[in-house]
Amino acid sequence: MPKDSLIALGSNCIDEYYTVSDIPKQGEKSLARFIENKVGGMIGNAAAVYAAYGHPTTMYDFMNFDPSNQLLIEDLKQAKVLTDKVAFDAAYPTSKCLIMLKDGERIIFVMDHTHVVHHLSVAQFEFLNEASYLYTTLSDFIQVEDYAAVFTQAKQHGLKIIFDVERASIQPIADLSSLLDFADILFINEQSDDLLRERLGDYIQIYRQKALIVLTQAERGSTIYEAHQTLKIEAYPVVPVDTTGAGDTYNVSFLHGLVSGWSLEACGRFASAAASRSILRLGARSGVCSEAEVLAFMQTTSNDK
Repeated sequence: MPKDSLIALGSNCIDEYYTVSDIPKQGEKSLARFIENKVGGMIGNAAAVYAAYGHPTTMYDFMNFDPSNQLLIEDLKQAKVLTDKVAFDAAYPTSKCLIMLKDGERIIFVMDHTHVVHHLSVAQFEFLNEASYLYTTLSDFIQVEDYAAVFTQAKQHGLKIIFDVERASIQPIADLSSLLDFADILFINEQSDDLLRERLGDYIQIYRQKALIVLTQAERGSTIYEAHQTLKIEAYPVVPVDTTGAGDTYNVSFLHGLVSGWSLEACGRFASAAASRSILRLGARSGVCSEAEVLAFMQTTSNDK
């Protein structure tokens, strides 16, 4: 398998977009107006962006036979993501997200399917032991049946595990430490950072000795932590239309730089530009583009302070 090959483990879904008149507090009401449906899903977004950079990308998803899932498969194929390892079973639930937009920012309601257990097929299991990288969330990771044994064996075969650490994926997990020990790369946003500090203390000092940690901080840029250095990357200032998918775009754009042999600083600057470019249009897939398009954006948009 190529050294840049990636398995994307997690859900694709239909994103239902609405605008809201204001952001209500608990017990209040807000007027919502439907805009449109778009293809989305955190892991599907990341897979499509990574594949667009020319890297072999395989989707591991677990779908039912709802007609909307065929639309998701076709979209992945158009993005050159391999779908032959997607599993189908009528018992799997339908995935979707509700996205409420207000002034370019959003609130996302994700359907909770963490109670569903996924059994890897022989083909999925064998392919897992051949790939170079696995990109997933903590909640998707633990849905795999006997995940500790499965992924321990895969790591022994050379698989590197990348977690996109989202607050929603942390909340249902009791033993975070044992899961984070699997990580080779951790992408963590601000909301997740707060929760990790609350539950684990100074987790960065602990895990930077074991994994590369990238903290994404929206308009404040990002911070890269490895064992012996810390790098601050500035954001590219833009006026957002829709920030959905920006984190997914950042993460795999960073990985694109990493597998291409770039310095950590170059990876961070490229990823920051890719994420900023992605929020200029509606829809989570707006980050899908070529390396050349991101480099062109970097030439015309400064992030120097």
